[in-house]
Amino acid sequence: MSLLGGNDLKEQQKINELELKINREKQKLDKKLTRQKILLGAFLVDALEKDSVDGLREYTADNLLGFLTRQTDKELMADLIKGLGGKVETKTDSESL
Repeated sequence: MSLLGGNDLKEQQKINELELKINREKQKLDKKLTRQKILLGAFLVDALEKDSVDGLREYTADNLLGFLTRQTDKELMADLIKGLGGKVETKTDSESL
């Protein structure tokens, strides 16, 4: 055993254990945030379906596509927008929804 750096292995193991613990905590937080978003989305869908908030349907129909940035997301939400009474441009009407 070397006189220099004899504890390096133990210190590195401790660092690795702490990094694993940090990663586990980050995963827990990510799951919590994802669950919050899902629950909020379900709440808003319920409000939209019941038309329980004045102006929410119109606001969503008018603004959701502008909020979305990915074309695939816009295509995914097009039927919802139509169901809310909003207008969705097709690719033949315009290059973007």
